[in-house]
Amino acid sequence: MAAFESCCCCSLRAGSAFIGFLGLVLSVGGGALCLLLVTAEDLVGILQAAYNTYYYLENPNKLYGPNGTETAGPRDLELADPTLMYVEWVILATLLYMFAASVSNSLLIIGSIREATWMMLPWMVVQWLTILLTIAIFGLVLWQELVAMPRYWWAVMFMVAVVILMVLAFVLVLSLYQAIKEREAPEFYQGAELVHRHIWLSQKGKYFD
Repeated sequence: MAAFESCCCCSLRAGSAFIGFLGLVLSVGGGALCLLLVTAEDLVGILQAAYNTYYYLENPNKLYGPNGTETAGPRDLELADPTLMYVEWVILATLLYMFAASVSNSLLIIGSIREATWMMLPWMVVQWLTILLTIAIFGLVLWQELVAMPRYWWAVMFMVAVVILMVLAFVLVLSLYQAIKEREAPEFYQGAELVHRHIWLSQKGKYFD
């Protein structure tokens, strides 16, 4: 049984195709940004500026020492610096993910239009992994920055809204997938629904008497 019968003011097909198109735009844009970073001539300078900004945001009260003298501030990054190497690996991993997301979103668009369920499966797998990964990363960051979270409450609310939208998008595409499957094999799904209803009625007295 599909969770959604339609998507707002349009059909499930149109809503799923729009989700695929929006995801394709975001993934291609993210991949292009990663390529620009990887191929940048002054990658170390870009990462150094980002690191300096992060340092000053995380240490607003440590810019001056106990005697009123300015502290050393963020250290200079070098090519062999572990932090720099870690960021480079993250950029490469993000680039690979954006490629996989672009492929899955393209398949979702075609699968939604043609109602081909097998073309929708890669997107659902990638989306489910993305939701779990986003929650895990957000949870780790929230745990490490728990003290500073009151200053970044807007970021917390934004991430919660993003996760909710990702889950809704997954449920909507899953609804289209189930609707197509039910149309292809109505006797199977009707039989399964009757079996579930029979089990529920047989157990009803245990909970509602």
